[in-house]
Amino acid sequence: MMSIQLEMRVTASKPIYRGHDHYWSVIRELGKNGAHFTKREIGLRSNDRNDRAIGDFLKRLLAANFVEVVDQITAPFPHGGYHTHNVYRLLKRPSVTPIINRDGTRGTQGLAQRNLWRTIRILSQFDLQELALLSSTPEIEVPRSTAKKYVSFLSDAGYLQIMRKGRGSIAQIWRLKASMNTGPKPPKILSTKVVYDANLKKVMGTPVAEELAA
Repeated sequence: MMSIQLEMRVTASKPIYRGHDHYWSVIRELGKNGAHFTKREIGLRSNDRNDRAIGDFLKRLLAANFVEVVDQITAPFPHGGYHTHNVYRLLKRPSVTPIINRDGTRGTQGLAQRNLWRTIRILSQFDLQELALLSSTPEIEVPRSTAKKYVSFLSDAGYLQIMRKGRGSIAQIWRLKASMNTGPKPPKILSTKVVYDANLKKVMGTPVAEELAA
């Protein structure tokens, strides 16, 4: 089967209020000073199609003791019947979004990108070997191949400037453009799932983007 490559252009629009980073910022706000909150309150501040992803994130936080259930509320469904939902209290409130597996253990997805971005912001310039080495920690080893992939995406997106072209045994050197030092959160590399109609030659529906593991 012949593969199809599409170049998708994203125009300025409403912010995407979903994903773990967004949920965590909402939870930190709702849970200030010991205040209680529910999954529905998070959903009202998000633009997810449903609340499954919010529920999954809350289960991870609960398993890792970032939140606790303090009460349960039973409410009627609009068309009959009843449902019960949890009332939560925030126990730990770090500014950085916790990366947690479903069993409550510490996760690693996204940590390599977080380390790479932090190192890129610190260094005045870098090559791939130096970047991979300085981004590695006892918990997370960042291979040169991972650094190369992340740098390639950032370079294509206009974040980086080439200071010296690589040639043969001479390593290429980059630096972060001052105008693209957008903040401490790393730019994320997303994989987009779309429905493409070859008859109409266009993408149908709303593309769904997922973060690539790194």
